[in-house]
Amino acid sequence: MDLQVIHDLGYRAELLGALALWLVILLRLPTARRSHQQKMLLMAVIGMAGSITVYLDPVSAALNHTFTFAQSCGLFMNAWGVLSSALILDFVLAAMARRRPWLIYGPMIVTIAALIVLDYTIDPHAGCVNAEAVPWYSPFWWLLVSAHLVGTVPCAVLCVRYGRQARDDRPLRTGLLLLAAGFLSSSVFWCVVLAFLLTRPAWLGELFPDNIGLTAWLMTTGVGLPLALTAHRTVRDAQAMWRLYPLWHDLVETVPHIALDKPRSRIRQVLGSPHTIHLRLYRQVIEIRDALLILQDYVTPETMEHARRHVTTQDLPQEHVEAAVTAGWLHAALQAKAAASAPRPNPLATAHPSEDCLHSEATFLLAVLRARTLPAVRSFAAQPTAHSAQTNRSDQQVPTISHDLPDSHD
Repeated sequence: MDLQVIHDLGYRAELLGALALWLVILLRLPTARRSHQQKMLLMAVIGMAGSITVYLDPVSAALNHTFTFAQSCGLFMNAWGVLSSALILDFVLAAMARRRPWLIYGPMIVTIAALIVLDYTIDPHAGCVNAEAVPWYSPFWWLLVSAHLVGTVPCAVLCVRYGRQARDDRPLRTGLLLLAAGFLSSSVFWCVVLAFLLTRPAWLGELFPDNIGLTAWLMTTGVGLPLALTAHRTVRDAQAMWRLYPLWHDLVETVPHIALDKPRSRIRQVLGSPHTIHLRLYRQVIEIRDALLILQDYVTPETMEHARRHVTTQDLPQEHVEAAVTAGWLHAALQAKAAASAPRPNPLATAHPSEDCLHSEATFLLAVLRARTLPAVRSFAAQPTAHSAQTNRSDQQVPTISHDLPDSHD
């Protein structure tokens, strides 16, 4: 492949990666402000994003055109790179509970001042990485490269360390390892700069944009992973809420007092922020569960057992049996409630699965909703015995009460 093609591909990856990185940083700002550690990490990423951005051709051209300070062939970019390294190192020390701002930003100021002095005393073009730059033994290069590696290498090690500790939290582990790869890629870039200064092969210089682009996309993926997970959870919550709406609506109409708020339309129910949608799904599941707990008092244990015997005789997969049983006795309970039958405490608690998890309960309730249309449940609902137990219980209450009344007067 031609070197120019490789350079052009790298430049596109660099440009798009920088834009994507700034986008995810803006999206992460609201949540990062609530956590000091996340805020410090985001500041380190902002420093890295700025370091990448100032190397983009349109940005560097604008800086050269606007600031006299930037005319010194990238000195502004290198000064920003030292600042970004300080932000990264600040995050590392803060994560280790050894944050000393004066120990970081003091040497940063000294380093930037030294770069400016070296740039104007050694060579006016001492900020460029090209074949016409100053020799490799110039202190300018070693000071600049060391300033970057002092920030990126410890940060990569720290992210790997905490990523390996987060074994039970796979998303957190993946995000930290991606960030570690991004900081490592930045460290490799400056090692490649040293190699270029020592050997000056033309093909190595063409790889700079590819390396910067890879760094940008690794950082973007690591920072954007929580956003992707939140988006996935929000879509899943909205889908579950949309699909549960018919069951929830039927139960709210039957037992209106279970609804905390005035019922919304189906479309309005799934609109809102991720936190709002998650909270609405939680509330919807709780309200459905409460309705089931109330309605199970409108059927007898015998009706529930009859529903279980009927369902188990049908050709249903084992994982669908419990949902079908619940759908069967729920139909009988709704019929009894509509007939104004008197509720009685039911010792059988089959209203929801044993897993204490929102999505496991939502999955079970969706299975109940689907089971209401199964032939096994329809055939049970069509049987007169499905409702006779409740009727018989109501009938049996009369002689018992009339028999007790004379005794109470005695």
